[in-house]
Amino acid sequence: MKESLDEIIDSILANVYPLFELHPELQKLLRDMSMAVCSDSANISPDQKLFPSLLAQKGISLFEANYKAILGQVQSLDPSFKIACKAGCSYCCSSHITVTPQEGFHIALHLAATRSAEEFTKLAEQCIEISSGLDSTGIEEFAKKYFQMCPFLKDDKCSVYEVRPILGRNWVSTDVGACRKSFDSKNKISIPQNALVMVQKDLIYAGQAAYLAGFGIDGNICSFMPLMAQILTDFDGSYAKWLGGEKLNGQM
Repeated sequence: MKESLDEIIDSILANVYPLFELHPELQKLLRDMSMAVCSDSANISPDQKLFPSLLAQKGISLFEANYKAILGQVQSLDPSFKIACKAGCSYCCSSHITVTPQEGFHIALHLAATRSAEEFTKLAEQCIEISSGLDSTGIEEFAKKYFQMCPFLKDDKCSVYEVRPILGRNWVSTDVGACRKSFDSKNKISIPQNALVMVQKDLIYAGQAAYLAGFGIDGNICSFMPLMAQILTDFDGSYAKWLGGEKLNGQM
């Protein structure tokens, strides 16, 4: 039986709801926000040129609007909540990153338009090398043990900043010291986060995955490096598989 939109969204937000167990009104708000993301994607369809980029850009736009609104509310309730992230601070860029398939295709198209053939090939080779452990460990173990500098990091700055994944936009810290300790421990030490701020990415993931399900497309998140290794070495084949409902490398 085909899942309803509510069921798809609830399944993706299943890891989020427990954070707000004592606040069912917030759980409903999050579900409603994801449903709004789904509805806002209705003017984009797989038969459109650059479909994944259009969907990724829509997701980024919706995320930025939601994120700023929620961050403003959090800071109004707690004036001491200040984001410490800034250019040149890249401790988190060795962490395991998840992206949506459409974000992966969007980044690949950006690289094709802005990088030389030599640079493009080098990035593809780096992604292949970093993701080589996936086949022998499985996605859960790969993610758990992941600690690699992102190949898109140049001089401690994101070289694909304008098209960076939503997770990269949502991962914020209020304490650089905590980030440094996490990095030094190879991500064994967690960085304190504000739950309401950090779940904003999940709302986009859930809403767009529910929308894509209507076309028979798997919109579940992927491990960044395995996905990019596949897309950068075979864009057309990977895209055809995705549109055909197949899972991509590192997809959960």
